[in-house]
Amino acid sequence: MKRIRLVASLMFAVTLCLGGLAGCGPSAADLIREDITSEFDELKASQDDLLDEIAAASGEDFTALGIDAKEFAASYLEGFDYQIDDIKVEDTTADVQVTVTLKSISDILSSFQTAYVEKLQTLDLATLTDEQGLYTLAGQTLMEMVESAKPVENTFTITYEKDEDGVWSTTEDAETAITNAFLS
Repeated sequence: MKRIRLVASLMFAVTLCLGGLAGCGPSAADLIREDITSEFDELKASQDDLLDEIAAASGEDFTALGIDAKEFAASYLEGFDYQIDDIKVEDTTADVQVTVTLKSISDILSSFQTAYVEKLQTLDLATLTDEQGLYTLAGQTLMEMVESAKPVENTFTITYEKDEDGVWSTTEDAETAITNAFLS
């Protein structure tokens, strides 16, 4: 009889444990953290495939300036890092505060304009007779500004929504927030 009670107690304990495991799985915050981490870790690694994609998306603009788009992207992403500061999940939405450390494209372009104008003012225009020479000078100046830029921190919020199937995905607003953070 004692054996039956012992076996019954063990079975009850096992049933409780198994029941608890069925409800266990990654939380919404864990799933979202994993999604963000997988995306940003790829940028952090600056893999050749990613740099090729960025270069392909850049079109002919960099080529006209004599810039290797892959080299530009690698220099721009140099020093990139990110941190997930906070994840707040409420029912079917989640807000994730993220801080990225990245070179500021607006600072780079501002520095480029100033430096390029200064170079043009000191340039002997008689020695520079072709338009391509101006483009090449612009490209060299732009690369100098990208290479000398220091990464800065930028904090923004990414919003996720859960659909009726329980799948979490970013909203269109989140894509805009990410784009703005990378283009600031």
